Parts: sequence; structure tokens; C-alpha cells
Amino acid sequence: MKNPTVAFIRVSLMSAVLVLAACGTGRSAIVTLDSRSDSLTTGKATFTESGDKVTLDLEVAGATPGLHGAHIHQTGDCTAADAASAGGHWNPAGVSHGSADPGHHLGDLGNIEIGQDGRGTLKLTKQAWKIGDGSAQDVVGKALVIHAGQDDLATDPAGNSGGRVACGVIAEKTDKK
Repeated sequence: MKNPTVAFIRVSLMSAVLVLAACGTGRSAIVTLDSRSDSLTTGKATFTESGDKVTLDLEVAGATPGLHGAHIHQTGDCTAADAASAGGHWNPAGVSHGSADPGHHLGDLGNIEIGQDGRGTLKLTKQAWKIGDGSAQDVVGKALVIHAGQDDLATDPAGNSGGRVACGVIAEKTDKK
């Protein structure tokens, strides 16, 4: 007869391995937002993977008070003075823009509210985003852009949110060993 203690330990270890595997890779990506279009807007963001979801934590400073559209753009290039080099909104599935559309594109982040002190934060979690896996849903290598105005969450393809006042390239964070 088998030892029940050994069987229990084996089942417990296998369960622990499955739980850890379900937690995902724990990958993360970082962005430093630099001002564009003669603005003073800067910021930083992290994308953190947990299980099958990715959470964006965005902090902006130096922006004008009010709502500003925030989007992921398709090209990880912020070299143009007006950030036009970042291309259009990231939309790998070719769906409509806006929060009213249940199929809104992956680059839609909505609006970030900026206070009178020029600062604002936005936290958003999406199951569709990935980090560093090379898939069409991978945020790495795209650009995070803050716009001069409010995203109306309806106008296709970009929400009518005006010029680009901050831009940064999303890069996978790697641990140095």
C-alpha cells in the first residue's frame, strides 16, 4: 500500500506548480513620456502582467487641467516634434474607436483627468493586452501618447482628441542579473 503522506505531498506540490503557472510570467513594461508639440507634459507608465491580465498605471505631470485622451499608438517612434512618427492608434483587429463600442480597439485608454496642479493618474486593466510575447496583442514596441484634448470616446478612428502633447515608447522591463 502506498504511503498516504507521500501521495498528499505529491498532490500538494502539483497543485502549487499549477497555481504558480496560472499566475503568468509576471512580465512588465515601462514608458517614459516626453513632452511634444511645445507642451510641458511628461509622465511615466508601467504595464504589469498578472495571470491573464495586464494593468497599466499611468502618471502624468505638467499637463493643462481637464481631460486628455490617452492612447497606445501603433509605432514605437516618438522622434517627431509633434509625435506624428508614432502613427495612428494601435488597432490590430481593425475595430471601431470608442467606449460605446464593445469591440473598441486595443489602443483606446479613454481619458486621463488632470488636476489644477497639472498632475493626473490612470489605472486600467485589460485581458486582451500581452507583454513581450510578440503577438498582435503585445504592447511592447508601441507608443503611449497623451493628447491635448479630451477623447470624445465616439469619433472614429481617433476620438477627436487633438494634438499629441507627450509620447513614449513602451519597452519590456528586464531584470539585470
